[in-house]
This record gives sequence, structure tokens and C-alpha cells, in this order.
Amino acid sequence: MDTAGFIAGLLLGAVPAALAFVVVGSVARTVLPAPACQALTGLAAVVLLARELGLLAFPVPQNARLVPQLVAFTPVWGAVRFGAEMGTGMRTYSPTGLPHLVAVALFLLASWPEALWAGAGFALGRTLPPLVLLPARDRRRADRALDSAVPALAWLFALLMAPLAAILVAT
Repeated sequence: MDTAGFIAGLLLGAVPAALAFVVVGSVARTVLPAPACQALTGLAAVVLLARELGLLAFPVPQNARLVPQLVAFTPVWGAVRFGAEMGTGMRTYSPTGLPHLVAVALFLLASWPEALWAGAGFALGRTLPPLVLLPARDRRRADRALDSAVPALAWLFALLMAPLAAILVAT
């Protein structure tokens, strides 16, 4: 797969998706008072962080599909298209519900600049696993190692997200 095209696609998908949450959320924010938006975001944070820590168990919306053949057979543009689909979050498996917390925060609390940063951050986060696997000699083995590390990483990411969620709700 063309890694540069994939990364470009991630940005092309994630940034507009984040901006779309802010646009639609701006309409909702005309009806909801700021304390209600903060309370709803705080509730989402508590529920999703509890899920990450294994205290609650429920599925999060996702569209877990395989990489299409288009990516392999259409140089550059196949990777860009697939990256854009993954960047929106509409075509991807996600082992964590934390992006859903970011989506709620974008919808209920975020400004335009915050949405741009969140979209770029989501794209960067989706870029890391393929970049980590790129230099591996045995990609299947490296992929299994990454998959086995996900449960331990879930705790770490939840602990890192908790203060961020508190800051988002408090400001």
C-alpha cells in the first residue's frame, strides 16, 4: 500500500469529519445551554472511560471491513481513498471507544480550531499502526504483537484521556 497516499487520505477524511461534527453540533448548541453540553460530554466521558477500563461492556458503533482490493490495484489513489474512508471513522475497526468521546466533545463543545486539531490528531493516531508495522520483516507476526498489546494500551489511553476529558468539560 502507498503509505504517503494513505496518510494524505487519513487527513482528507478526518479533518472534514471533525469539522462536520462542529457544524452539526453548532446547531444543537443553539438549543442546549452550555451546562447541558458540558454535562452530556461528562456523562459520555464517564461511560466510555468505564468501558475502556473494563467496568462496562457494550459495543461501540463501527464498520469493521477488510482492506478492499482497490487499495492494492489502484496505485496512490486507492490508498488515498481508503485512507479518507478510515479518516472519517466510517470504515474501520476500532478496538477503543475513545474516538467516540472525541466525537461527542466535538459535537457539543468544540470550536473550529479545536476541530482541526482533533481531525489531525485522529489522522495521526490512525497512521501510527501502519507506520510501526512498515519496517517489520514479518508483518503478520508484528500485527499479532500489536493486537496483543491493545488491551494493555487501552488502560494507558483511558488514563491519558481522563484528564483531557475533565479539562474539556470544565472549560
